[in-house]
Amino acid sequence: MYTQLLEAVLAYEADPDTQPRSQGPLADVVRLRHTLERHAARTDPGWALQAVADQLAYDAALIRLARKRGIPIGPADFDNPDRGRTELEDALISKGVNLPPRAEAEPAHGAPHG
Repeated sequence: MYTQLLEAVLAYEADPDTQPRSQGPLADVVRLRHTLERHAARTDPGWALQAVADQLAYDAALIRLARKRGIPIGPADFDNPDRGRTELEDALISKGVNLPPRAEAEPAHGAPHG
C-alpha cells in the first residue's frame, strides 16, 4: 500500500502543472526531514495521517535526489519504508551527499521510557 501511495506522489509531482516549488533536490530533502522529525512526536487527532503524508513527501524527495545523483531507485524499494529510507540515505551519503544526521526519536507521550 505504501509503495502505491509513493508511486502516486511521484506521478503527481512529475506533472509540470503540479510540480512542487523547490530550492533543489537536496534542499527539499533537508527541509522535509526537519518536517518529518518535528511532527514525529505528535499525538493530536490526525497525527497518523500527517505522519504518513510527511513520510511520503520525504521519501519522494529522497527518490528525486537519488535519481539526480544516478542512484537507481523506485517506489518498490520502499515496500518496507523504514528500510528503504535508511538504505537510500546510506547510498546518498556514500555518494558524498551531506545529509543532516537523524534526530534521536523521542518516545511518544505515554510510552514507557527505556
